Amino acid sequence: MDAAFVVLLFAISFAVTLFSTPILITSAIRKRIFGTDDNKASKPQIPYLGGFTLFAGIASGILLSVLYLAFLENNIRETNLLLSALASITLLALIGIFDDVFKLSWRTKILMPVIGAFPLVAITAGDTAMSLPFLGVVDFGLFYTFVLIPLGVTGAANAINMAAGYNGLEAGSVAIISAFLLFIALQANSFPAAVILAVTLAACLAFLKYNWFPAKIFPGDVGTLSLGAAIASAVIIGNMEKYGVILLLPAFYELGATIYYWSKGVERRRACHDPVIAKDGTLSPPAGAENYTLFYRILKRKPMRESALVKKVLTLYALCGFAALAVFYLQL
Repeated sequence: MDAAFVVLLFAISFAVTLFSTPILITSAIRKRIFGTDDNKASKPQIPYLGGFTLFAGIASGILLSVLYLAFLENNIRETNLLLSALASITLLALIGIFDDVFKLSWRTKILMPVIGAFPLVAITAGDTAMSLPFLGVVDFGLFYTFVLIPLGVTGAANAINMAAGYNGLEAGSVAIISAFLLFIALQANSFPAAVILAVTLAACLAFLKYNWFPAKIFPGDVGTLSLGAAIASAVIIGNMEKYGVILLLPAFYELGATIYYWSKGVERRRACHDPVIAKDGTLSPPAGAENYTLFYRILKRKPMRESALVKKVLTLYALCGFAALAVFYLQL
């Protein structure tokens, strides 16, 4: 498998998501499947569960690569890696659907993504030896397989999910994360990881056409959890854990904040969906919730419109991407 084939997979995944999303929007409107846009004064009802088309784009690209590897190259190891990644993404998508429909408690939802790690654990994906800054190469052995892989999948899925809630943010942030990791994967000749990242990037870019401000559709948890699983699978398969952690730092802040405030007995979910909206459309945090999220910390310093806030946060993800590239080239 070479870079040209990865480009072909990118094009196919992009097309699948691009053309299926308006169909889903029409269907969601007809069936009245809506979510509330909390960051607008009018609280408009927006078609929901757009993550189905993100999943469709990612799955179509991965399945095509599996056919190529299995029947044309007879590469069993890489075929198994991609199938296990697809299984993990599918399991997280199913959990997302279940949450979107039945509204699980956040305590349940934060633990359930560990199920998505099982396919990767089953085939012992990834390299148990990792090169760590200042420590050199450390072999974690079975601890990597049975502890770090589940933690990685659970952490990434929950982080992406908890850092959601603004027009264009989910697809935009994962597009940036995927782009930087894809570059690293290609440089490291890790083509299974490159396949996952290329199709994830393609699906996110296509989805942004309809999800950017003002959004015409929301991804729902089926989208955020499956995107998190895709990133985690690629990072594990491509042995890019430290780069993934760096790129996910803004999202991990949200995960950490959730756990921290839970330990203090504070339920921050409602406050996170109830910003103060001025007449000119600028957002600011509710009183007492200024530190609940990264977004509220930014808005505390300077209230701004939703689109400006999203651009600022996406810039932060890009800066993390350049930091990851610096670590890659310096081999820290």
